[in-house]
Amino acid sequence: MATPQFEHSSQPALEASASSDVVVSSDAGMIAETSQPIVYPKKRGKRPGVPKGFWGWQLLWLFFLLGFGTTATGALLWLLTTPPPPNCEEISAISAAGDRLHCADQSTKSGKLEDIQAAFALVNGWPEDHPLKNQGRHMMREWSQRLIFFANQRLEAGDLQGALDLVAVVPIDSPAYEEVQRAMVGWQNYWDEGLNLARQAENAMKSQDWNQAFRYIQAVGKLNNVHWNTKRFNELLDRLSLERQGEQRLKEAANIAKRSTPESLVEAIELANKVDEQLFIVSLAKKEITSWSQKLLELAVSATEKQDFDQGIKIARMVPSYSPVHREAKDIILLTELQQVISNQSLGQPLLQMATLIEGQAALERIPSDRLLYQETKAMVDDASAKIQDLVGIQLASTIAKVNHPWALQLAIDQAQMIAPERPRRLQAQTLVAHWRNEVQRIQDRPYILIAREAARTETVDGFRTAVAYAENVALGRPLRIEAQTLIAEWTKRIQIIEDQPIFSEALALAQDNKLSEAVKKASEIDQGRALYNDAQEKIAAWVTTIQTAEDQPILDSAYSLASRGSLTAAINEASKIGSGRALYFEARNAIARWSAERNAIWASQRAAEESYRAPARQSYDNSRSYESSYSDNWSSNEPSYSDNWSSNEPSYSNNWDSYSSGYSDNWGSNESSYSNNWDSYSSGYSDYVAPAPAPAYEPAPAPAYEPAPAPAISGDYSAPDSNFFLE
Repeated sequence: MATPQFEHSSQPALEASASSDVVVSSDAGMIAETSQPIVYPKKRGKRPGVPKGFWGWQLLWLFFLLGFGTTATGALLWLLTTPPPPNCEEISAISAAGDRLHCADQSTKSGKLEDIQAAFALVNGWPEDHPLKNQGRHMMREWSQRLIFFANQRLEAGDLQGALDLVAVVPIDSPAYEEVQRAMVGWQNYWDEGLNLARQAENAMKSQDWNQAFRYIQAVGKLNNVHWNTKRFNELLDRLSLERQGEQRLKEAANIAKRSTPESLVEAIELANKVDEQLFIVSLAKKEITSWSQKLLELAVSATEKQDFDQGIKIARMVPSYSPVHREAKDIILLTELQQVISNQSLGQPLLQMATLIEGQAALERIPSDRLLYQETKAMVDDASAKIQDLVGIQLASTIAKVNHPWALQLAIDQAQMIAPERPRRLQAQTLVAHWRNEVQRIQDRPYILIAREAARTETVDGFRTAVAYAENVALGRPLRIEAQTLIAEWTKRIQIIEDQPIFSEALALAQDNKLSEAVKKASEIDQGRALYNDAQEKIAAWVTTIQTAEDQPILDSAYSLASRGSLTAAINEASKIGSGRALYFEARNAIARWSAERNAIWASQRAAEESYRAPARQSYDNSRSYESSYSDNWSSNEPSYSDNWSSNEPSYSNNWDSYSSGYSDNWGSNESSYSNNWDSYSSGYSDYVAPAPAPAYEPAPAPAYEPAPAPAISGDYSAPDSNFFLE
């Protein structure tokens, strides 16, 4: 929109009102004084406009009206609205009285006695003409009502004195003073009535009059007080239930105690002890506990009088610590232990027995003479002083002996020997004396063993001999004698090994070179009882076996060869050359036994055949006689000396065996002349077995049959030869 241009020359003149020389320009917003009329431009096509400044006055008046209206409304609201409460945390004595009264009223709502007292003191401190005096008295009534409310809460909680103390702060000039006094009297009356009923109910429970107690408890429940008709009523009802449970438990315990055994009495005591200490029936329970504990003590004394001390102590220890007779039970235990120690004075450790005896003597001085077992124990303790002296002496000697020095041990021995032979501790003292004497000898001989061991460390013959010489200083009967002899035997063995090892090694070397005879001779130089003797004998036995096997194997092979050709007798004679004690002796004897069995079988078959030919045949006797003659002649010519030869062979076989057996050593000596001289001494110690008896002499067989039957098959290493081969 284009800004209109104002030209003073062309504007029409307008006269202002006579009462105002000020014109408000709407365009410039400022008041100016002018003497010229304001000329407004004319707008084309529109009606004439409002004079300049018209709306400004209207708005100004509108602002004034709004300002005055707002101010009036705010003032009215300020007059009608309650001023904000004062800050009671910052209140002081110079604060306004109204503020102080307001804060005092607020503090009474806490229910604290000191706050309520301060509020009453504030109002009472104002004079009668104080502007807030009447308001304060009115508030005192409210405070009193508030006190009664708080006091009732305390009363219902069971705090009568707290309730009375709370309302007692109400001043006498308070408008509610009379009301407070009436409340206090009512509270006291109700409380006294409740106490009386509760006391009567408790007395009925003490006398176990459960019905009467229940009636009193019901009366308590009817009181017009929450504390009594609710809390105390429930408490009394619970108490009645607990009292009846306690009575039932006590009856059960009494039934158990009727068995009168230690275990049943202990069980009854423990059950009665479970009755609550707060119950009235606990007094009866304690009486029963005392009675049953006394029965336990009587059983303990009875066992002690029967010399069953362990059982007596065990029963007395069953009395519990909460029992009224526990002190008496401890005295009985001590007296029983004292009797046990005196009765078994040779057993146990001296220090423990000594302490028990001393404690027993001290106990007798403080135990009343009317206690059980007192007189019996005193009679035994009168003799205990001497035993205590013995125990002290033994313990002192044992303490001295712990130094483990010869002079200390000797002092301990002297101390222990002071116990006379008739004293009961004499045997124990002598046992300790013997032990300490052994310790003295052990200490004295220990240097010999140590020096001997040190000398033996050289591992030489001289060192071992020196060690043996020192060890031999430990005399027979000394504690270290066995150890010394063991070491001596070991070192002596080591000496013999060192001395004989070259001989044994040389013998082994000879055997390695297949010089067995020389090896046997060399090894035989190790005498019996030497450390290497057994090893040498084992080697000698092996070498001798090898030598004998080499010597006798051809003989045995020859015998086997003869037997394989059917020459059993020759084989037997050949094998018999192997004498007793030789390596192949048993093999030869087995072969001889086998061949003898084969030969006997052949002879048996021949006899059977001969018997078959002897049947009577008279018709053919003449015909056969010439044949027999010729056969006999032929037989005689063929075997003219079979029978004689067998007879001569068999005795010669036996004689040959005897001569062979007796002359075996001579043959050995002829074969090994250098070895036989030493072998006799060796054989006497080496061959320990007994030679089997010589073969029995065989009876000569009968004349052979004309047609001998074939020999039966014989099991063995080879087949039996034909019987015809036997007729040599």
